[in-house]
Amino acid sequence: MYQTVMMDLDGTVLTPRNTVTDELRNYLKVLRKRGVHIFAVTGRSYGTAWEVLPQDFPVDGMVTANGMAVYVGTTNIFQGVLPERLAPELVRRAERAELYYELIPTAGGRVTLVRDRPYILEQVHGAKPDSVSENEWLSRLQAVNQTIAWEKTIAESEYSSTSKMYFFSRDAGKIRRWKQELTELSREIPFEVFSSSPNNAEVTAKGISKASGLRILFDRCRLSFESALAVGDGENDLPMFQIAGHSAAMKNAPDHIKEQADEVTDYSCAENGLCRFLKKTFD
Repeated sequence: MYQTVMMDLDGTVLTPRNTVTDELRNYLKVLRKRGVHIFAVTGRSYGTAWEVLPQDFPVDGMVTANGMAVYVGTTNIFQGVLPERLAPELVRRAERAELYYELIPTAGGRVTLVRDRPYILEQVHGAKPDSVSENEWLSRLQAVNQTIAWEKTIAESEYSSTSKMYFFSRDAGKIRRWKQELTELSREIPFEVFSSSPNNAEVTAKGISKASGLRILFDRCRLSFESALAVGDGENDLPMFQIAGHSAAMKNAPDHIKEQADEVTDYSCAENGLCRFLKKTFD
């Protein structure tokens, strides 16, 4: 039986409404009592993860910002930052492309320049595009209306302490073109690019991924990947799938993600799929 469960949040733990079912929360508590380690592994920062997780959500550790930060309990044991030149260059390019962006400092929160607010608000105006998941759409609405710090200028200290940058467009084609530009830039300034949906792109430091964060966490906790189960639904989960003893893609995952998992859950995140899969696996 598995010693550890490694779970993505959006599209896996979270419902399309960015909530956690009581059944899942309670079953994870049952697994912990049986001695199973529960790790949340997410593209969200630590702060934005706890914006949507219930206070009593049972986790032994977290890998956040796609591996840029690692926590045992509430203790931060690793924190990475982007290369010094990268964040200001990406802001300039995102402005030129009129692309939604969030700069995420290590202290948490989201920062965007107030001068870019008009075109950024256009990205979340009107009806939700079909390519955008409900939970991502709700997260963007919450960000622009509540959680983004709209600043006149970005301080040098914020640039130098940036742990991740997030980009979004209601036009999936625009994100594809943006990822091509990022790939070209990464040859000049090394960094990693991941996506958790067709409408976003996330930038982390070179060599950083969910897998690199998990290696730090497993080393600290003296755990083996051979007895670890990974569950996710996005491109940024693939490094985690590759190191896990067994991997499962959510039913709601794209086909190319399902193809790289050992199995696919019978139910989606909208159908409490993770909880039903864990009960089937452990009971």
